[in-house]
Amino acid sequence: MGRGLLFDASSLIYALKLRRPDILISNYIQWLTIYEVINGLWKEARLIKSITTEDVITMIRVLRDVTKYMNVLSPQGCEEEILKTALELGITAYDTSYVVLAKNNDLTLVTEDKELREKAGDVVEVKTLTEVMT
Repeated sequence: MGRGLLFDASSLIYALKLRRPDILISNYIQWLTIYEVINGLWKEARLIKSITTEDVITMIRVLRDVTKYMNVLSPQGCEEEILKTALELGITAYDTSYVVLAKNNDLTLVTEDKELREKAGDVVEVKTLTEVMT
């Protein structure tokens, strides 16, 4: 597979929906990703109603188990770089934190977010989950 992969919440949720937690093992997330995934699943179950409560609970259990085998990065110490990069790229600090962590750790960013892929592509290697699974 080559270099390590940094998954954002959109790709991590997608991997859980596809029942492919294996792709996550030995790869990377940042600590905020856990909360973003929980919130994203809450939205899908509560607001959109596209996933049952039982399925969401199962996905959270899988998330809890698989993160034990992942590397969890912290954006601590990168605050200024994140802000400057966010202003340069015109994307949120949340999204930029993934870009900066991928750059600083020589990782490929994995995201389903089209805007993030487009804007981060000049700074780091960016792929979708489908691209890294092939």
